[in-house]
Amino acid sequence: MSARRFTTHPQSAPGDFYVVNNECISCGAPHAVAPDLIGWADNVDPSHCIWKRQPATSQETDQAIDAVLASEVACHRYAGNDPRILGRLDSMYCDASQPVIHDRVCDSSDKVLSPNLSGIVGHPSALDRFLAALKSIFRS
Repeated sequence: MSARRFTTHPQSAPGDFYVVNNECISCGAPHAVAPDLIGWADNVDPSHCIWKRQPATSQETDQAIDAVLASEVACHRYAGNDPRILGRLDSMYCDASQPVIHDRVCDSSDKVLSPNLSGIVGHPSALDRFLAALKSIFRS
């Protein structure tokens, strides 16, 4: 595990994936894509997400990556140095190297893209699971 760049929420499970303390806006997006890994902190107001546990399988690692990419304010991060995970996450989500944060994200046509969606759009499985979770919530 690399040195953390930010303070972890104290109720989060120890490990490479973490949520920055006092940064969660309770969006619920990471919960939608990784419900077995992401939960809510106990006795905290306002509510704050935490990592209930770290991924143990390749499928859970995929879900963890999707949770990081789904985070509305990039408060979920990766502090490890596994090149397979680092290769799938933008450096802005990783502590292993100094991230470069741009005010805008451009594609090859120099069209400005939303920085909050730049990660999840490239990962349709995360987007599909998030949209499915939203649909199920609003059908209830």
